[in-house]
Amino acid sequence: SCSFTVTVKDTQAPLISCPGNIKVTEDALGSGKAAVSYNPTATDNCSEVTVSCNPPSGSTFQLGTTLVTCTATDGAGNSSQCSFNVVVVRQFDICLQDDSDRSRVLLINSVTGDYLFCCGGSKFSGIGSVRRIGGSISLQDLGVDRRLFASVDLGFGRGSATLQYPPGVNRCTIMDRNIRDNNCGVCSAQQ
Repeated sequence: SCSFTVTVKDTQAPLISCPGNIKVTEDALGSGKAAVSYNPTATDNCSEVTVSCNPPSGSTFQLGTTLVTCTATDGAGNSSQCSFNVVVVRQFDICLQDDSDRSRVLLINSVTGDYLFCCGGSKFSGIGSVRRIGGSISLQDLGVDRRLFASVDLGFGRGSATLQYPPGVNRCTIMDRNIRDNNCGVCSAQQ
């Protein structure tokens, strides 16, 4: 008779799959951050797998791009990694604030045309048509209930806007000679 020992070793790393890059808009107007959740998946040929990510799912991310790295580890200590980017962008990237009445504010997303116009304690939101030529951006909303015209010169740092609500009735005008000194948060703070 004879005997021998058979040793089975797990030398194969688990497989892990990360989501693609995630792009989100800031949680609240002017917050500059967003909470983001994600769920990478992992499998192994022999044992249970634990997955950890840095930063972990549910973390709050600041404006800009953050690299997330996830690691899958099996019972034998084998591991593999994957990564992806979380990109947090501003809800609005342009702010006009009237020189004489700082409560009149127009916030614009120059890509989507989304806007928020704060005027006399009222808020008007919508989606207009954006036109960009060099450093000049114009926004126009010819809705049934309103007319919005805005122009911004990023090179000179100035802009203007007019809101008619209803059409033909001038509700609010903004003249902003220096867009660099604006306090855009006042619009979100208005009730």
